[in-house]
Amino acid sequence: MVSPELAEEEVDTLYRAALRGDWKPIETALSSGKKIASTKLTERGDTILHIAATAKQTSLVYNLVKHFEKSDLELLNNEKNTAFCFATVSGVVEIAKVMYEKNNNLPKIRSSLEKTPLEMAILLQKRKMVEYLYPITPRKDLKPEEIRDIFLATIHADMYDISLKILKEEHTIVSTTENVGMALEVLAGKSLSHNHGCQGWIWERLVTIITAIPYITWNVELLTLLTHSYPDLIWEVNKEKHSLFHIAVINRQEKMFSLIYQIGANKDLITLLDDSKKNNILHLAGEIAPPSRLNIVSGAALQMQRELLWFKEVEKIVSHPLLDMKNKDGKTPRELFSKKHKQLRKDGEKWMKDTASSCMVMATLIATVAFAAAFNVPGGNNEIGTPVFLKNRWFTVFVISDSVAMFSSATSIMMFLSILTSRYTEDDFLFSLPAKLMVGLISLFASIVCVVLTFSATFFLVYNEEKHGPLPRLVAALAWLPITIYTVLNHRLGIALIHSTCWPAVLMFRRGKHRLY
Repeated sequence: MVSPELAEEEVDTLYRAALRGDWKPIETALSSGKKIASTKLTERGDTILHIAATAKQTSLVYNLVKHFEKSDLELLNNEKNTAFCFATVSGVVEIAKVMYEKNNNLPKIRSSLEKTPLEMAILLQKRKMVEYLYPITPRKDLKPEEIRDIFLATIHADMYDISLKILKEEHTIVSTTENVGMALEVLAGKSLSHNHGCQGWIWERLVTIITAIPYITWNVELLTLLTHSYPDLIWEVNKEKHSLFHIAVINRQEKMFSLIYQIGANKDLITLLDDSKKNNILHLAGEIAPPSRLNIVSGAALQMQRELLWFKEVEKIVSHPLLDMKNKDGKTPRELFSKKHKQLRKDGEKWMKDTASSCMVMATLIATVAFAAAFNVPGGNNEIGTPVFLKNRWFTVFVISDSVAMFSSATSIMMFLSILTSRYTEDDFLFSLPAKLMVGLISLFASIVCVVLTFSATFFLVYNEEKHGPLPRLVAALAWLPITIYTVLNHRLGIALIHSTCWPAVLMFRRGKHRLY
């Protein structure tokens, strides 16, 4: 349809200008008094604002909106879509923002699919657009079923942070069993991770979705919100007869598993459940963790330690008969653990021995240097055998640092030697071996610091600043470079060792802020 005010050539010119974002011909048309806001430039009845929004021409949209009336932004094309709807589809937040600032009514106008712009953005998975539209979409103009549909759509689009916001602000969504069931059905329709590729029942998928996504706190938040409205959720099981807590153990989700301490006596009843293979919850802890969770710590020895920590934590909550309960394969939980972790134990032994051997070479070298330095003091001795620099304060630093370097490197050697001669049983990986490695690394680091300090003190003694200027300070500063490199390269290993050895249960299985009831 061609406006009578514009010739066909002018319509074509404006159409192309809108696609290119060319403001000049549009400005000419406006200055000549021609009304272009409502002119339909395409067979679909798109106005110039529709076309500019679709073409993602942000600057052009800004100029058009500035010259148009508020009502012009509500014009529909032949398919009953506004230009704001097209802006939503484009995903360019700046375009939608310009239009909204001109006309606050736009988020309420439905599309040809009878969906709000917010729903359209969710449907097309335009996350940034959804984050912009959600707060500006007036709730009072939405029907309860529309709010529910928006909530379900965010789950379907994997926008769980938005889902959580909606749950917190719109409690009525989960006020009925029907709505909760619909939300769970959407969750059930999500594809599973490679660790749980089985198809089937809704609860299997629900618990997998909630527990199988690592590192995101809202997994737990979503579960707590759901259990507030549906307390029996903790009793639901999948076709393998795994409850939420069984799945948490399988996937090594500490925060999720820690919620079991909030359910009182139900904890003892849930742990009595066994699956289709007669595995109780401790058997599941005996299985090896998925690679995605196993690899969150570096080194096979620390991975073995983490697996043992999980087994011990689950062991605390099960009744005594379950400790010796056999599954269909005739394995007790501990026997299953040993079988499934046999290779990891071997890898842990190799990793621990290789680490100890490498570090012991360094410790031995430092001990040799520190021992030799004690009898070859800087400046030498006078005729009666007294060190020349005995009364110099830097000589005191030299003596103390050299002594500490010697003792700490000797301690380090003993620790690493103890590691090399260890029996390497499974339980050794729980505390003994990591503790020895931790002490060995800390003492090695102390010896490195002290031997560098010894070297620096020697420079200040022999090359005093009065004769050699800033040279002693420069050399002493460069001497600290190895310490910096050592710290940067090994700080993660050191932190992991301290956390997993000194207070592992507190850090891994600490009670969170979330409450199930």
